Amino acid sequence: MSSAKVPIVKIWDPELKLACDMNVNNTLALENTRMVRTYVGIDKRVRPLAMIIKHWTRRRIVNDAAFGGTLSSYTWICLIIAFLQQREPPVVPALHQHPAKLIKKNGARSEFADDLDPLKGIGAKNKESLAVLLFQFFRFYAHEFEYDKYVLSIRLGKLLTKTEKKWHIHVNNMLCIEEPFNTMRNLGNTADDTSFRGLHMELRRAFDLIADGKLDECCEQFVFPKEEERIWQKPAPHQDLS
Repeated sequence: MSSAKVPIVKIWDPELKLACDMNVNNTLALENTRMVRTYVGIDKRVRPLAMIIKHWTRRRIVNDAAFGGTLSSYTWICLIIAFLQQREPPVVPALHQHPAKLIKKNGARSEFADDLDPLKGIGAKNKESLAVLLFQFFRFYAHEFEYDKYVLSIRLGKLLTKTEKKWHIHVNNMLCIEEPFNTMRNLGNTADDTSFRGLHMELRRAFDLIADGKLDECCEQFVFPKEEERIWQKPAPHQDLS
């Protein structure tokens, strides 16, 4: 897809039913992947929480930044990490601020903490179960987070105001998520105002269903309405019966 921020080729294997995105010379993606892998390794709750939420995003079709105007899989992972950083006490730290940074092969120090040994167990003071974290994730993004005011920064492990970032005047800025390596980029700007309202409705729907213990219904496959169903209550042509 040449119109993407990073040109990609989308690949689909119909036999294995696997999708894959391929790009060339995008070294930043390697750092993103390494950072996510480090976050996942810090606490045993991170991976299953991410897998459940990613499953939900696929089923509800809110994980397509390129064609669907929603959010990429990487953006959802950043939302999960930001949420875990906001817990009291936090489940994961801000790796970019932590000192446990290894030396790369080229002699440079890593941009983020990637030495897992001192990082493991850092969230042990947080006793919330996986189920509680899942419930609180949807509660946070459905009802608690002030989208009109704040930017999520996993680089700093805290919220910034849109005014601080000078993102208060940008377009498509209802959802603001700072990319941790390219801090001028808003990962949430793939969703315009209309898409954001749809995303927020899905988050609220998920919260309500999980609150009722209906996880299966929460992850029910979204089906686009048929054309004839979308054209509902279409006025009949005017007939002169005089």
